[in-house]
Amino acid sequence: MHVASYQAPNFVGSHPAIMKHCVLASSGAEVDLVAGTVLGLVTATGKAVPWNPAAADGSEVAAVILVEDVRVPSAGDISANVYVHGEFRGKGLGWPDAATAEQKAAAVTALATKGLYVK
Repeated sequence: MHVASYQAPNFVGSHPAIMKHCVLASSGAEVDLVAGTVLGLVTATGKAVPWNPAAADGSEVAAVILVEDVRVPSAGDISANVYVHGEFRGKGLGWPDAATAEQKAAAVTALATKGLYVK
């Protein structure tokens, strides 16, 4: 019997991480997301998209962290694994280029309320 093993990425800390499946919403363009990307959840659909502090659809609140590299297709959503609990290294997470230090700090606070601890 072959048992698959899991190697945690560098951005995952020592506290045990918990993962679950999540639906990533298509934006109409093919998008490559890397492991460690911080995601928000669109309130109307419950689907995950890259965290956007300027949004007003729910995705302005950091909610989960992407486990693996994923290509979101231009049409149709895709399922991916996300972290819903654990300890993470902030420098290894994927943040929008335009995000300010204050916005990142607010996102870290939001993640902590969900059991995702960034140090």
